[in-house]
Amino acid sequence: MSEVTVITSAVRDEAKKWRDLSGKMAPVKSTVDGMTLSTSAFFIGDLNAVPHAQAYEGFRSFMATVLGGGVTEFEQVGDALDKIADAYDDRDQIVSLDLNKIYSV
Repeated sequence: MSEVTVITSAVRDEAKKWRDLSGKMAPVKSTVDGMTLSTSAFFIGDLNAVPHAQAYEGFRSFMATVLGGGVTEFEQVGDALDKIADAYDDRDQIVSLDLNKIYSV
C-alpha cells in the first residue's frame, strides 16, 4: 500500500485564498446590488424602454445572485479545507499515539 502525505499547512493556505476571494467578491456584489436603473434610463424615444429595463434588471438580479453565491460558497470552501486539514492532523496524532503504545513495550 502506498503512503499518502498531506501537508496540512498547504491545505490551510489554500483555505485562506478562498476566504480572500470571498472578501474580494463581497464589494463587487454590493456594487451590483446598487446598480438598479429606473425605466426612464432606457427611454430613447420609442416604446422599448420597459422591455429593455426588464431585461437589464433581470440580468442585474441574476448577477447579484451569482456573486452572492460566490461570497457565501468561497467562504464555505475555505471552512471545508480547514476542516480537512484538522481531520488529517487529528488522525496523525491518533496514529502517533497508537504507535507510541506499540513501540513503548
